[in-house]
Amino acid sequence: MNQIKKVWAVPLLAMLPLAIQAQENIKRAFDALIQDSSVELSATHKLVKDPETGVKESQFDWWEFNLPKSKQQLVKNIQRAFEQDREQAYSISTGSNSRGGEGVEVVAIGNSNSGGYTVGEIKGSDYIYGLFLDPDDTERIHRYAYVLEWKEKGNEILGRLAITYATTLKYRQGNRTTKRKRIIVNGSDTDGNDFEAQGSFMLLDSNNWLAMFNMYAKLFRQSPKSTASPYYANYIYELCKKPEANKLSASEKKLVVEELGKLVNLTDDEFTKAIFLNAMKQIK
Repeated sequence: MNQIKKVWAVPLLAMLPLAIQAQENIKRAFDALIQDSSVELSATHKLVKDPETGVKESQFDWWEFNLPKSKQQLVKNIQRAFEQDREQAYSISTGSNSRGGEGVEVVAIGNSNSGGYTVGEIKGSDYIYGLFLDPDDTERIHRYAYVLEWKEKGNEILGRLAITYATTLKYRQGNRTTKRKRIIVNGSDTDGNDFEAQGSFMLLDSNNWLAMFNMYAKLFRQSPKSTASPYYANYIYELCKKPEANKLSASEKKLVVEELGKLVNLTDDEFTKAIFLNAMKQIK
C-alpha cells in the first residue's frame, strides 16, 4: 500500500441515516477501526442525490487502512459484527484472493449494471461482504453493501473497508420474460449476489458487448482450472455468436481474437480449448 496518509475519520453513524438498524454492529465495528489513532487511513467518499427530490441514489465510501498487528482485534471485531448482523442481511459472501491483480467480485454502486466496487484486489487477502436492504426504502429496491478486505504482512495488517448504496440486482435486471442462466461465484447461488452473470443477455447491445466479453474473460483468467471455468467459456462462446459481435470494428475484432487466443493457452482442457477456438471463428 503506497503513500497511505492519515485523514480525519468521520464516524459512520454520523454519515448514514439513523433509521438504519440492521447493520448497527457492522457500523460500530467499522467506526472503531476508522477512529483508532494508531490506524493509517486514506479515504474516498461520493454521494449522489436526485436534484429535484433530494433522495439518495448512489453512495460510495472507501477506506484503505494500515494498522499494527497488535491492533488486529479491530479487524476481528468487524468479522464478528458480520456474524452478529448475518440474520438481517439478505446475502453474505466470504472468500480470498490468492492470485491478485484484478479482484474477485464486484458490488454495484447506484443503478448501474456495469462497473462498481471491486472486492478482493489485494493479493493474498481475505474478504467478507454483506448486503442489507435499505429500511427507509418502502419499495425495497435499494440496498447497502458493507465490505471488509484484509491481509497480514509482517507486523502490519493491510486492508480496505467499503460501503456502497445501490439498487438491488433483482431491480436492475428488471422484469425479464426469458429464463436466465446463472453462474455460481465462490459457491454462492443467491439473488443477493451483485456479481451474477446473465446467461440470457437480455440487456446486451453493441455498446456493452466488449464490456460483457471482458467481464467473462476476466473471470476465466482468474480461475482457469476452477469448476466454474467451463461456464465462463460457454458464456464467452454464446456471446461471440450474438449478432452484436458482427457490429464490432475490425480493430475491436482483432482485440477479441487476441484475447481468445490467450484464454486458449490458459486451459489444459481440450473441450474448453475447442470452445474458445470456435468462438474465434465466430468473430472472424
